[in-house]
Amino acid sequence: MRTGVFALSLALLTGCPGDDQSSTDELADEADEGGDDGDDDAEDTGTVAPDGTKCAAGYTCWPDPESDVVWVMKDDGNTNGPTCKSVCENALSENCEYIACDHGRPLSYPDMDSFAPVAEGLGFSCREGACKWPDSPISNLHLVSIDTDEDGSKTCFFPTESTLACDVHPGNANCFGERYAAICPCVPKELDQACEWECPPQHTTQATWKTSGTSCVERINYWRKRACEEGWVECPPAGLPPMVECTACHECANSEAQYDAENGAHASFGRCGENVQGEGGGATCADVIDAFVSERAPDEDGVMRCQGHCGPIVAEGCQTFFWGKAMDSNFHTLNWRSCNVDTCQGYCDEHPGECFTHETSPDGSCDDPSVDAEPGPEIAACQ
Repeated sequence: MRTGVFALSLALLTGCPGDDQSSTDELADEADEGGDDGDDDAEDTGTVAPDGTKCAAGYTCWPDPESDVVWVMKDDGNTNGPTCKSVCENALSENCEYIACDHGRPLSYPDMDSFAPVAEGLGFSCREGACKWPDSPISNLHLVSIDTDEDGSKTCFFPTESTLACDVHPGNANCFGERYAAICPCVPKELDQACEWECPPQHTTQATWKTSGTSCVERINYWRKRACEEGWVECPPAGLPPMVECTACHECANSEAQYDAENGAHASFGRCGENVQGEGGGATCADVIDAFVSERAPDEDGVMRCQGHCGPIVAEGCQTFFWGKAMDSNFHTLNWRSCNVDTCQGYCDEHPGECFTHETSPDGSCDDPSVDAEPGPEIAACQ
């Protein structure tokens, strides 16, 4: 895998040259904390537990028969993650219910004796570790050694806090070179309750289905809902949760859109901390999103797939984005999968004349998830 920031620019035209329906795409080569590292056997489709729970290749899952929790471990761990949020999403997306990390779950297993049933379910036993054992080196996480001893045991470490977390990961925690994987609690949730958000910097604490308007977030969620109802290959059986908008980075993205409208697509790429970016023109953001989706096309086997700009719109799991629009044209910037508030605000603080709002800008308030919320999709893959 390449390291550093490597940008690949694709010039994609959906209208006449120079009109407001053109679009370009910029992708930074990044490590997706929950994604496939390319080392898994392509033929390995995972496992199925006796109760029917499907577990993706590269993960070990144990549905607790005494509760609704599925305990999940990434088999090879990762010194840069992943968080339990990503572990649950990636391990369990082939089930016909969305099984998400249970953030804030009360700690029920504070030691080896109480944790023994979970360890047994996941196929190992616990042994004592070194360093600060039995305390977990990372807060709010059960950690076990990635390597398993000849007798089938792993070193097990236990959080000293009273709850478990979904937004922290093992990082580079180690003891004499021993690396760790998190044991994650995953539970079924409705799609519009599956993701944990804060407002600010996001536009709401709970992204619900609101799809009738012309804003970016409404049109994005229109297509996420439709993809699941129509059985697009990008929608897993678990479904696609509604996306949330990072409003805290909007003014910074406006500065990018203005600069790129004058200097060429992606000329300011990375200014606001983004790794994935699409740009294009349209009278409304909904028009831009529709143009991106129009790049959906059949692959070599004739299967319709979201290609080019369409891909980020139907990305799996809990997703955020932010957008900007030029001051004097309909040129739009869409930045996917990031909400780097410090970078965004830092740029605007240093360049106050470049960041601005316009008549379609979000007002920065927190959207009430209960107002005008629509029913979720009937997922075609599970009908």
